[in-house]
This record gives sequence, structure tokens and C-alpha cells, in this order.
Amino acid sequence: MMKIIKAVHVTVRSLRLLALLSPVLLLLACNPGGGTSAPSSGTASPVALASTTLPYGLLNTAYAANLEASDGTQPYTFALSSGSLPTGLTLSSTGRISGTPTAPANATFIAQVTDASTPQSRATHSYTLTIVGPLALSSSTLDAGQVGTPYTSGPLPITGGAAPYTATLASGALPAGLTLSPTGILTGTPTTPGTYTFDIAVHDSEPTPQTASASYSLVIKPVPLALSYPATTKGALGTAFTLAPTTFTGGTKPVTLAVTSGTLPAGLTLGSDGSIKGTPTSSGVFPLIITATDSTVPAQVVTAPLALNIFSSTTSVTVDTTKALATVPSTGIGIHTSVYDPSLSDTAALPALLATSGIRMLRYPGGSYSDNYHWAQYTLTPIFASTTPACGVTPNGYLAPHTDFGYFLKTLAATGTQAIITVNYGTSVADAKGTRSTGTQGGGVTAPSTCSEPNRGGQPQEAAAWVAYTNGDPASTQSIGIDDVGFDWKTVGFWASLRAATPLPTDDGYNFLRLGLTAPVGIKYWEIGNEIYYNGYNSNNNTESDVHAPYVYTAGYGSTYASRANVAELSSTAYGTNAARYIQAMRAVDPTIKLGIVVSSAIDPIPSTWTPAVLTAVCAATSFDFAILHYYPGTYNATTAAQLLSSPQADMPRLVSGIQSNVAAACPASASAVQIFVTETNPDGTLATGTPASIPGLYATHEILTALESGVANIDWLELHAGAGTFLGEGTETPGPAFYGIELAHLLADVGDTLVSASSTNSTLLAHAALQASGKKAILLLNADPANTANVQVTVTGSTLGATATQYSFGIATSQSGSTLPATSFTIPGNTFSVVIPPYTATELVIP
Repeated sequence: MMKIIKAVHVTVRSLRLLALLSPVLLLLACNPGGGTSAPSSGTASPVALASTTLPYGLLNTAYAANLEASDGTQPYTFALSSGSLPTGLTLSSTGRISGTPTAPANATFIAQVTDASTPQSRATHSYTLTIVGPLALSSSTLDAGQVGTPYTSGPLPITGGAAPYTATLASGALPAGLTLSPTGILTGTPTTPGTYTFDIAVHDSEPTPQTASASYSLVIKPVPLALSYPATTKGALGTAFTLAPTTFTGGTKPVTLAVTSGTLPAGLTLGSDGSIKGTPTSSGVFPLIITATDSTVPAQVVTAPLALNIFSSTTSVTVDTTKALATVPSTGIGIHTSVYDPSLSDTAALPALLATSGIRMLRYPGGSYSDNYHWAQYTLTPIFASTTPACGVTPNGYLAPHTDFGYFLKTLAATGTQAIITVNYGTSVADAKGTRSTGTQGGGVTAPSTCSEPNRGGQPQEAAAWVAYTNGDPASTQSIGIDDVGFDWKTVGFWASLRAATPLPTDDGYNFLRLGLTAPVGIKYWEIGNEIYYNGYNSNNNTESDVHAPYVYTAGYGSTYASRANVAELSSTAYGTNAARYIQAMRAVDPTIKLGIVVSSAIDPIPSTWTPAVLTAVCAATSFDFAILHYYPGTYNATTAAQLLSSPQADMPRLVSGIQSNVAAACPASASAVQIFVTETNPDGTLATGTPASIPGLYATHEILTALESGVANIDWLELHAGAGTFLGEGTETPGPAFYGIELAHLLADVGDTLVSASSTNSTLLAHAALQASGKKAILLLNADPANTANVQVTVTGSTLGATATQYSFGIATSQSGSTLPATSFTIPGNTFSVVIPPYTATELVIP
């Protein structure tokens, strides 16, 4: 019984205590796990690291920042899990990063935190910590700008700090038209020139931004000053004149203008707008330099050249494209070649050069040499009787290497030209064997196997064999015959077979003729002798070999041989009779060839009876195809520019007309088919002292066109290399004045083009014109005045003109290089237009 009471007593005390603690017990009953953050499941939350963005650090400046953790059971312990902190910083176990960074960095690392629970919980997180240097901005001179031109600067030279940066204008003013973007870029289009200085400040992106500033200089240039005028401008004496500059722009106003070289014509003034105005009271050519200076500091200075041509009168040129004068034949423009020319065999350079200049014919073997040259032996007979022994001296005789007929044919093929061959009328081969002797050429040069002497007059069989070689059939058995000295010229087939053969292992003297050409060469044009009227018959200088009568005295080149005067065998009748024999022998080999005979020029010191007598003798026996004229105007060895540029228009029409009249009278049956070839032309010897170098070129242009307009079918310049006026330099192939002059004629009228009427009101302004097969119109104006510029008004009838012409010029003031004349554009405002031609200059316009 007692135990029960005690138990109850205890129970009562317990109940009293329970009553006192009931609020607490009730709370515990609701949260049996304990801890204010424990989940209802009874498990505590794991520790976690806060996603904190660490502040920037500044180089060499004390740094401190705390990593934050939550949940789990404190205390926490921090450590570096991977990566590294910037140099100079450490992470403490309490999560504090501290120290002084010693190097810029952008460090990424992983930190770990561990709590005090059992078991422990851990957490990691990646952080980035940037250490930057002090913000700095460097001063500099910015790239220059220009008024009116869009401008964009480069990035500012910022170092240190934390990007991105923000730029602002701290002081000063930007150039008008430019703005500064927050990124620090200057943009816009400047409107005012000058030098601008200003400060720019930049702020970085740190929580407490750094600021830096610097001064800058920017030059805004003015628009470039520009001034130009037409290169040449014409005006008329006593007539109101106004010339505005082609360009006068830019610069900083005001701009001053001045004539700094030359003098304005009296009556004209230079205005502030660059115009030249007034009424000129003096004529002439006035080369000027106008200088413009603006107000920029430093000033811009430009110069502009200008030539004012004030004329006292105007020349009128009228071109009528409906009035045809002549059509240029395929034989039209040629050139004389010679066996003494060491550059004759230049098959590398000559094809392009001859094509550019328009050369279509090559004459061979060369002037007076023709009557001494033996094509099949490659020898020369002395021009006069040589000194004892025979062939001891060959006056004026020289055979250059690689000039034999075989080499000539190679040049002919390479250049695509035709040939005109001058056969030997003056001398025969030495004897029945065609002996070749060793002679001493001019200058004492020993020349083995190049001389043929003694001899007689030229032989038709030698000429016929030459035709057989070029045009014959190797299978032909037609006999050519034995000549007067007993040399057997064999058959047509013999010579044609030589042409078709290849060289023998052992040269028999004919290997130079073995070319492997089985097909005929087809040379069409042949002339019989060269300037035979100079053989002494007419008591003039004996410059041409003709041994149809012997030389009584031995003497040098050019001597007078009284004993040869009026010797019948040397007369014009004898030449005509012998020429007929040549024609018959050569046509017997090839009846399709064209043969020419020598006639005299009315300007040469030859009796007027020469040509009629020759024609009468020839046409009594046969017919011929063309008359051969040589034309050398001017005073011998003192030819003036005035003579060269005034003679062709006076001489050529009457020379052609005179020959045609003589042919019609002596050869009425064939006269209409006879053509006229001018196979030599050049100044008469050397030029007068002081004659400009370009004059022979201008003469070549004018003479060629005048001859073709007058009805000449061929005109050949003498000669290919060197000589007066120089076509091409010997050994250099450098074009000379004659080359450019002939090229100018070729550009006006090529084969198939029609030369048309062109008249001038001024005798010193020479005019030529052509209607080209392409439909283009070409006009050539040559100012033969040595001092005065020609102001030419051109009127063209019969054709419509295009708006833009191609212009070529050659003369004393032009400059050429290479083989092609430079071309420029020329505006054609209509069928009447003006052209300015400087003194001694030819200008050509090719108009669509």
C-alpha cells in the first residue's frame, strides 16, 4: 500500500512539473528536430557560398574582400580549391582575400567552404578577380582631316583602368562638324580649317571610377587649292578676249593670283577670279605661269602653265571629202635599202617598225650600187675604173655582212613587204667564169671575192636570171643564154632550183642563194638601172657607172669625164634601146612582172631631151609599166627648211604631168597603163646649218602625201638606216625624224584609203586630207612657218564628223619615244572647228 502512495506522489510532482513546462513541451512536440533552420524532415541545410562579384583591385594598392557563406553549421572554413589568386593576394580560412597585388591580372579561381556539422558539408564557387593598373590617357596629335571630307579618328590611347571607358570633352572645342562619342571616337565632316587643341577625359568602369585626361591636337586642312587653264588658248588681235580657268577651287579665301613667269599680251589683265580678259593689242605666242596663293597658314601655293596665242589673222582650210584625188595603192610608201647597210638583215626589229611606219615596199640593192652590183656573185664592180691592178681600189664600194640577196629575201619575208629590184644596167660580170677578185674597198679595207673587173656594160641575161631565181619554176628548161662576156646564165630552172635547194656541205659559191624556197618568191616590180642620165653623156658629174662606153681616165668619185660627153653608147637613146632588150629578156622569164625605166626630173641638170628620147627608143621595141623618177629638192648640201616644205606642192604636179605628157606622146598605145614610181626621195644632200632636226620628217610627210595626191604610185624614202633625216638608226633601230614623218603620212592614208581635196588660204599652212576605208576622216595640217603659230579654221564638207578626234602631232616642239606617235583626244564641235598649230609642226586629226 505504501509503494503505491509514493508512486502516486511522484506522479503528482511530475504532473505539476509537466504543467509548468507544458508550453515548452508543446513547442517541442511541434518541432522535434530542434534548431531554428532545421527542416521538418529533421536534416540541416548544407553550407553554401554566395555568388559574390568581387570588386576590382588596383595595382600596388592594399586590397580586401570577404567571401560569404550561408547555411550549414558554423564556424566555416574557407580554402582555395583550384586556380590562383592575383600575385600578392591570399585567401584566409575565414574567407578574407587580402594583400597588395603586384601585377595586373584577371584571375579566375574556385574557392571552397567547409562547415562544422557532422558529417561536414562543403560548397565551391568560381570567382573572377581583376587587378587593374592606374587609368592613363596619352596625349597625341590626331590624324589630320580635311574640310568637306568625312573624318573618323582612331581609338584613344587608354591604358589601365577597367573597361568599358566613357569619354567626354573636358576642355577646349572640337573642330566644327565633329562630335566625340562616349567611346572616344571623333566623327563627322569638318567645315572649318585650322589647328584645334582640346582635352578629353575618360572614366573607367570600377565601382569607384578612375578618371584620366589628356590634351590633343587636330589639324583640319582646307580643301586643296587647285588652278588650271587650257594648255593652249587662241585669241585674235584687236578682238575682245575672255579666258576662264578650267579649275579654280579650294584653298582658304582670299586667294591671290599673279603672273609669275612670262608677260600677258598688252591689253589683257588677270582678274581675282582667275579669268584673263581684255582686248589684245599685240600678237604672238605668250607662254605664262599663273600662281595662286591662299590664306592658309602655311599658305598653299599652286601654279598653272598657259600659252596664249594671239593671232593677227586666221587661216581657212577647206576639206571636201567628195573630191577624190587618189587612192593609196599597195605600192604606195616604200623605202630604199642598200647592200652597204649592216642592219638590213635585222629580222627581229624591222617587221614591227616597218608596219608601224606604213612601209610596204623595199627597194634593193641601193641607188648607184645597183649598176655595179652582181646579185648572183655578191660582188661589186668599181664605180669607175679602179687603179692598177684590177680591183686594186673600189671607190665608194662596200658590201656589208648579211646583205646578199638571200638575206634580203629573209628580211622581205619577215616584214611582209613587196620588193622593187633595181637590176644592173651599168656593168657586166668580170668574164665568162664570173670571176670574183679581191679588192680594196674605200678606207683601205681588204674585201676577198667581192670585186668584178674588167667588164662591159650591163647584160640583160643577168637581169633575166634574177627574175628566174625569184619567180621561176625549178622544172623549167627555158634557156637564158650567154652574155657578151661569155658568161652562161644557163636556164630558168637552174636559178629556180638554187632558190629551192638547201645549202651544200661544201659551198660552191652559191650557198647564200640556197634558201629552201620551193615556191616562187613572186617579185613583181623591177627597174632597169639607176639614174643613167648621170653616166657622163650630158657633161655633168659622172656619178653612175655605165661601161657601155669605156672610162678613158681613172679618177675619183664625182670627177668630170670630158671624153664621155656625147658618146653615143651613153646617150638616152642608147639607154632606151638597151632597156628594151632588158624588158624583153625579163618578160620572157615571167610575163607578169612590171618593169620600169629611168626618166629625168625637170629639177635636175639634165637636158629636157633625155626623157622623150628614152621613151621613144623603148616604145619603138616594146612597152614598159612605170617611169622611174628621183626627187631631191633644195640646194645641194645646203637644203633649207623653206625649200623642203615649199617645193613638193610646186614640183610634183608638174613633174608627174610632164612625164605623163611625154609618155602619151612617145607611147600612145600603152600610155594609160604607165605608172610613175619615185624610187628615191630625200633632201638634196646635207641640210643648211641651223635647220631643225625635225624638218626632214615634216618634209617626208608632205612629200609622200603630195606625190600620192599627184598620181604617183610609189614613193621610196632614202634610206632605211642613217642618211639625212634618219629613218632608223643604224645598229640601234632608233626611230628618227623621217620615221615619224612617214608614220604620220601612213596614219592619214593607208592602202585603200582615198586622198581628198584640202585647200588652204595660207601658203605656209599645208593641208592634206583622206577619207579612210573605215569611214573615218583624216586631216593633216602642217605649219611651215618657223616662228608664228597658225590659227586654223577647218571646214569639212561631204561628211558628217564625230565629236571626238584622235590627234597626232610631230614637229620641233613635240617629244617622241618608241616607235608610235603619242595620241590625244581633240573635241570636234561640228563641221567647222579651229585648230592651233605651233611653228614647224604637223598636227593630224583622225575623226570618226
